[in-house]
Amino acid sequence: MTLPSIIHLIHRKLNYKPVLFLFIQMLKSIYRKNNLPVMLIIVYILAVTSFSRAQQSKDYKPPVTVKKQNSTVKDTNVVKQQDLFLPPNRLKFGNYLFSGNDYLRAAAEYKEYLKNYDNDTVRLKYALCFFRIGRFPEAADNFKSLFFGSFLSEEARLLFYESHFFCDDYGIFRDLIEKTNYLPLVYRKEVERLNSATFFLDNSFLPDTTNLFKPFDDSVHSKLADFYYRKKHTERKNLTTAVLLSTVIPGAGKIYTGEIGDGITSLIATVVSAYLAVSNFQNDHKFRGWLFSGLTAFFYAGNIYGSAVSAQIYNARIRFNLQSEIKLFFEQRNYFLPGIGY
Repeated sequence: MTLPSIIHLIHRKLNYKPVLFLFIQMLKSIYRKNNLPVMLIIVYILAVTSFSRAQQSKDYKPPVTVKKQNSTVKDTNVVKQQDLFLPPNRLKFGNYLFSGNDYLRAAAEYKEYLKNYDNDTVRLKYALCFFRIGRFPEAADNFKSLFFGSFLSEEARLLFYESHFFCDDYGIFRDLIEKTNYLPLVYRKEVERLNSATFFLDNSFLPDTTNLFKPFDDSVHSKLADFYYRKKHTERKNLTTAVLLSTVIPGAGKIYTGEIGDGITSLIATVVSAYLAVSNFQNDHKFRGWLFSGLTAFFYAGNIYGSAVSAQIYNARIRFNLQSEIKLFFEQRNYFLPGIGY
């Protein structure tokens, strides 16, 4: 093997042990020939190669640091995720959902917070979540828990009555009014307004106007008086009168209830069928005579029944329109309730 080939093998660090063996043999051969310059060159190459190999070995760093860094980042993410479920963070998220009108999810966050901390404001907002999504019985139960020993007792009592009011069972609401130990002192007048409104909104008897109008401002008394009069003296059609009129004159009962077109149609149909029945009997057409006689009886009975139904429909429509007008009046004024915002 020639000297250049050996130097090439040393620099590429291939087959290091065979090269060392050949190198030693070559040194012996050179030594025998007393070729000192060549020997010095080879020794220098060996020294340089060994130093380069040692330097590379010293600079080598295993990829342990990268693995530790990834593990640290992963552990940090886990810690951050766990922090999100801490009660203070759940409260913040619940408030964010509440402000965005996402009341159902806000209630879930408040519930988890209240498992660890007792906070009256959070309890009130928790009840308000059910109130604002229309789950009034649940809202009333939660407001009731703040009646005693809470600085929000007055607000909770008012909202408790509001919850029962919006359940649309006005009889139960009026029964609750009799339990004066539940009534709020600050918002007593507002609760009394709701109580007066129930008499306008349902079909129960109307009490004396003195007590009925008392909780309201003078500016709305005239409108309430109009509703009171129309409700107590509702325009209506007498069912018996409609039936008697249709019995005497077919269609007259329907004209009395405002169904003029139907009344005239009933009159014509009954009169024409009766005329055809009589005419066929006079001309000895008995079959057709009896046929038109049956039709006449059918039209006549239907006219009487239709007049009675028409009177009932008229009265129901008057009551419905009046109730819709009254309800719209109170809704546009938020039932004269104060706005409680948290």
